[in-house]
Amino acid sequence: MKIRIDGGVVVGWSGTGHEIIPNGSVIIDNNTIESVGTDKSLPVDKVIDASGKIVSPGFVNLHVHSQLNVGDYLLADVTRKDYLTANWFVFGAPLKEKVTPPPAPAVAIGRKFALFSALKNGSTTVLDPGGGPGALDEYVAIAGQQGGRVFFSPPYRSADIFTDVQGRHYYEEREDRGRPGLKRAVEFIKQYHGAHNGRVQGILNPAQAETCEPSLLKESVAAAKELDVPIHIHAGGNTREFLHILNSHRKPVVEYLADTGILGPRTTLGHMAITGGHSRIDYPRGEELKLIADSGASVGHCPHKCAKMAFAMESFDQYLAAGINIGLGTDTYPLDIIAEMRYASLISRLVDKNASGARPAAVFNAATIGGAGALGRKDLGRLAVGAKADVVIVNLRTTRYGPARDPINALVEYGSGADVETVIVDGEVVIENGRSTRIDEDDLFAQADAGAKRAWDSWAGRDWNGRSTEDIIPPAFPTRR
Repeated sequence: MKIRIDGGVVVGWSGTGHEIIPNGSVIIDNNTIESVGTDKSLPVDKVIDASGKIVSPGFVNLHVHSQLNVGDYLLADVTRKDYLTANWFVFGAPLKEKVTPPPAPAVAIGRKFALFSALKNGSTTVLDPGGGPGALDEYVAIAGQQGGRVFFSPPYRSADIFTDVQGRHYYEEREDRGRPGLKRAVEFIKQYHGAHNGRVQGILNPAQAETCEPSLLKESVAAAKELDVPIHIHAGGNTREFLHILNSHRKPVVEYLADTGILGPRTTLGHMAITGGHSRIDYPRGEELKLIADSGASVGHCPHKCAKMAFAMESFDQYLAAGINIGLGTDTYPLDIIAEMRYASLISRLVDKNASGARPAAVFNAATIGGAGALGRKDLGRLAVGAKADVVIVNLRTTRYGPARDPINALVEYGSGADVETVIVDGEVVIENGRSTRIDEDDLFAQADAGAKRAWDSWAGRDWNGRSTEDIIPPAFPTRR
């Protein structure tokens, strides 16, 4: 099928960078971009009128956990002060004796809702470093049903994090040292890599820097090379992790990872905001940024999630100046990659006290070619002849924008995933007029809402101190009874 997108402000590709084509035209032939320019005369099967809208390459989201935002609402645990910017421990480190697998229907709803939320907000490609444990064939079926492009395999680790009866966190080495998890991930990639016409892609996900021993990371590098897939690992995401690695290995996180050999051109470091020299850390910055840049590894920056925990990457511009490839991820809800660009820009300016820093072009690049580069996919993140036909059309004609002189500046400064009208993945229109062409959105939301309420209502049963969700984080205002 041939599709022509006419009349919008097209963000085309010059061969070296993005360029603006006013009143442009993009022709899609099946799953590939055939032409990008201004010619509107060629015959096609379908024409999409994009007048007054941005026609953008699909955004690449380097951090989407396929689960509901049940835990996200508990991140700001006002009852505890010792999490050290790692509040995810409140739901990620239960009492060992209370660990029970989540029900399969709950896992499925989390996967469906998260992947769809990211897609509807404009992320045509997502990197999923892991959600709730569940059936892997079902995961692939869900990804295929919704139509987005997903990089995934089940995460694995050599140590778990638990909470004791006094609320203290501790790491416990697994007897199997994580090898069955690595084997499961390898088997998943061998079976499903390339499924659904290539929209499901494999990537190895050793879970977190501090939960993976050096030998497991070295084996992951060898497996990724054999499978010809990229790697993602959470690293530099909180101060507890930094201190744990520093105390255990006598070196900061980046140096630890460098010694394992996991840094490389196809490795993405999720977060990597906490390094030596960070204002939260009483430890000098050494060669950490240089080590990342020289290795060719990428950083998947999630500014909104960091801001929730009251810290920031220091800073976006410093990492760019060091030569590091940066992509963007959402991590936490609302999984809005467009808003994430604004967070990246504004927070970096605050950190550097530089109002002209982290310009819209830089963060737009991060959300497109930066993410594509991290995944080793030069056919994504750009509207160029021969590239994959992943396109997002964003409506600029709303009162939130007003008259927009420069579309990219306007998108970054004012935009939202709610402005996304059309999403095309691999040449297929999967979101049209703001609605899915494949699934019943209203039914999905109702199922997600019911599942979240069940989880919140039963939270005391898994909490280390039997606390309810209201104990952990009280409502903003009291409820009239």
